[in-house]
Amino acid sequence: MRPQRIVIALPIEEDLLEPLHEWGRRFDFTHVESIHFVHIVKQNITPLEFGLVESPDNGTYAEMVPTLNKFAKDEARKIIPDTFKGPVEFHITKDFHPEEEIIDILKNLKATLVIVATRGKHGFEGLFHSSFTDYMVKFAPCDVFVVRPERLTTEYFDQAP
Repeated sequence: MRPQRIVIALPIEEDLLEPLHEWGRRFDFTHVESIHFVHIVKQNITPLEFGLVESPDNGTYAEMVPTLNKFAKDEARKIIPDTFKGPVEFHITKDFHPEEEIIDILKNLKATLVIVATRGKHGFEGLFHSSFTDYMVKFAPCDVFVVRPERLTTEYFDQAP
């Protein structure tokens, strides 16, 4: 097996972080060359009476970066085992289209695997939500590993015939 360059799309929602922690406890890191944690702050443009407002603006984003870097490092300690000695890098950025931005990051890093967490919305509930995970599965230039909340897996198997 060739060494892997893994990218972990790091969410900030607790219900998406716990499955990543569990994945890290189960994953075999012996063939991993490097790990890159990526968090992309979603930028928005809101039209108001007096013009367009971008949020977060550059000043607010600059204030957020140290907190996000600390958060990413704290989460990395919960995901990566102490035995992993390869390089771990953190990428915090902002974009209007986080899905497209991470695709560019994956290409630039020559990633071999991206890890994404999902809420696993299905049926009518998932119909009206654009899914970051679905986008990764369709357009990522590397393999995609999707982690789901344990309760979904348990519910699915409990309902299986």
